[in-house]
Amino acid sequence: MLKYWFIAAATLSLGACSTIPDELAVANEDNLVTYTTALDNPAQAEGSSARWGGVIAEVSNSDDGTVIEVVNYPLNSYGRPVVTDNSDGRFRAVIDGFVDPMVYEKGRSVTFSGTIGAPVEDKIDEYRYLFPTLNASGRYLWKERQQNTAEVDYSSLWYRHYWYSQPYRIYYPVPVRTNGGSQKSGGDNN
Repeated sequence: MLKYWFIAAATLSLGACSTIPDELAVANEDNLVTYTTALDNPAQAEGSSARWGGVIAEVSNSDDGTVIEVVNYPLNSYGRPVVTDNSDGRFRAVIDGFVDPMVYEKGRSVTFSGTIGAPVEDKIDEYRYLFPTLNASGRYLWKERQQNTAEVDYSSLWYRHYWYSQPYRIYYPVPVRTNGGSQKSGGDNN
């Protein structure tokens, strides 16, 4: 019986790890409108709840509030945008108040939740585009991910440790193909 309680506790604790941040929480997850639905049927989607995210393209502050133009990407299970080579398009998040463009800078990942507003027609460079809008009630700026690099040491295990290896390097002549296609010894690179 104790084993079943342990499994239930472990399942609940692991389920809590993949929750959405409190800033993006909504009352009913099932009623959220996707970005593509709002793009295809803007009149029907207006006033519905939504959670969209992506990468910031532009931030515009005015006395009326802030408009953040976002390149839309699909969200993973905890609400973070999954950046790929393809995007469904762009949307604009409307926020009451001031947002610092140095914090919400171009290229950062962000997720918004709120209600869908009326679409706005504007231009991206010279291309006319219909931007779905999201009147944001919640926002979450994601931390930048660190790129971890791993290097593989292909040397033999016997000579892998520097304290054991020889203090000098021996160069053995090996055949090397040059631009002309002929083979030369590895010792002369002329």
